[in-house]
Amino acid sequence: MIDIPTISALVTTVSIIVGVVFTLLEIRHFNKTRKTEIIMKIYERFGSKEIVEAMNKVGASKFLSFDDYRTKYGLTDITEIAVLFDGIGVLLEQNLIDIEMVDELFGTTVYLLWDRIKPVIQAMREGLHEPSFFVHFENLMIKLDAHRKKK
Repeated sequence: MIDIPTISALVTTVSIIVGVVFTLLEIRHFNKTRKTEIIMKIYERFGSKEIVEAMNKVGASKFLSFDDYRTKYGLTDITEIAVLFDGIGVLLEQNLIDIEMVDELFGTTVYLLWDRIKPVIQAMREGLHEPSFFVHFENLMIKLDAHRKKK
């Protein structure tokens, strides 16, 4: 026969286990909510007039070389875009956002813009003697490629 202290110990153990499981679920939910909030703030910036205009200008640009691009358009628009996507790359590397959300919200645009501005960024890296210039943007592309290949 089970005595009262044994029942009490079992109830306490079950209560602790239920509490731990509940806490873990709450933490998981909090992390998902936080990631969603971060990505939506970025998406808001992504849809801003400045970024949309910069993307349109870069997308419509016609150039033969880095110097040709810089002479015709300057570097403001490319830098604004690269800073945004470099930041997304950092957040992704730090696991503060999910690759699935990034792909759903930015994927196609990131691909199109990276292909367009990659030669300019490479020339900027060479000119500045800084091979890691906007490397998080490039890493974002690598992670997107890997994610899409898994699908």
